[in-house]
Amino acid sequence: MKITFFILPLIIALVASYGGLTFAASTFEITIPSGASDPNAPFFWSEKTTGVTTGEITVFPGDSIVWKNADMAFHTVTSVTQSGEIDGLFDSGFINAGDSFEMTFSELGDFYYFCSLHPWMSGVVHVVKNPGSVKSIHNVGSGFSDDGLGFEVKYILDTNLQKVVHVNPDEKSLTFRISGSSENEQITFVLPQKLIQNPNAVLVDGVMTDFTTEDTSSGTKLVIPITVDSSDIKIMGTKVIPEFGFLALSVLSIGLISTLFLARSKLSIF
Repeated sequence: MKITFFILPLIIALVASYGGLTFAASTFEITIPSGASDPNAPFFWSEKTTGVTTGEITVFPGDSIVWKNADMAFHTVTSVTQSGEIDGLFDSGFINAGDSFEMTFSELGDFYYFCSLHPWMSGVVHVVKNPGSVKSIHNVGSGFSDDGLGFEVKYILDTNLQKVVHVNPDEKSLTFRISGSSENEQITFVLPQKLIQNPNAVLVDGVMTDFTTEDTSSGTKLVIPITVDSSDIKIMGTKVIPEFGFLALSVLSIGLISTLFLARSKLSIF
């Protein structure tokens, strides 16, 4: 079964801004455009990758931002509190035309900044936890699927899930196990609808847990809260692939026919 790759809508800046635990740290460029010193300019910042002009960007710990001055006037990138008071966390000093200032962000939080020469030029850097990369488990329920290949389950986490997934058609459940420690507060799954229909209950280490769902073109997306100690995740629905799929029934039928044929052959000998 071929399943289309998806991008989690909640992670708006994943492609543009995310690096960290499962990616190498990244560097992003914000340009101070020509004319930014004029308070009536249409915008004062421009993020190179996304084109966002608000001076706002989301990154992971360890990522760096380079502010490049493409204006003819001097500018600064100066750290301030949310209310606009200089707090001394970082300060570029005067950035000449054509020069730049680079800052690496290691701590989580919101870091506000402005140009001390043109205080209407303000922005904020959001440093958030890395939710992990999009990963896959292949051949889930291979013994039950029609083609014998099973299904592909995609998930987002900063560590891995074990490749063996317990499929229980009678209980209508899938059980996943986290194989390493995670610093995430949630895990995201995309489950093919042919694998499990209408997921309606989730147990994390045996405890019923609230979760959110969304239907996508790739399947049902589940966002499930977890803790650093979470291990087993059981997802229950109204139906899990039949205990005997087409392939299993075919194999069973061939086996029965072969057995009957051999039995008849032995009888004919006598």
